[in-house]
Amino acid sequence: MTTARIREENIFTVLTAGSLTLLALLAGAGLVLGSVRFAGSVLAGGVLALANFFWLRSILSRSLSLNARTAPRFAVLRYLVRLTLLAIAVYVLVVYCSIDLFGLLLGLSVLVFTIIALSIYMISTQGE
Repeated sequence: MTTARIREENIFTVLTAGSLTLLALLAGAGLVLGSVRFAGSVLAGGVLALANFFWLRSILSRSLSLNARTAPRFAVLRYLVRLTLLAIAVYVLVVYCSIDLFGLLLGLSVLVFTIIALSIYMISTQGE
């Protein structure tokens, strides 16, 4: 079996795959150890976090291809729209869907946990 090296060229793919794997593990553990409501909350938070991450990446990629005069306005406007829609989604989930708050926060943190683990891995293997 061959192992893939994590390099700067494939970091986005590794980050995405790691986040999806961690999300599946946390949702599965929440279902087994907790309840369907908790597992659904973790899943909802993780999907929101990953969708937000992909949207942010898309906005940054498009704004870097614009000229220097219009790029800041484009990026800031999209940033505010993205943040507003994320806040509305979290509000609806908490108030109207009676989602488990701890599960939602755990799901929203999936990307952060993956970035921390990936950073530790890359720092520890830097000498190789």
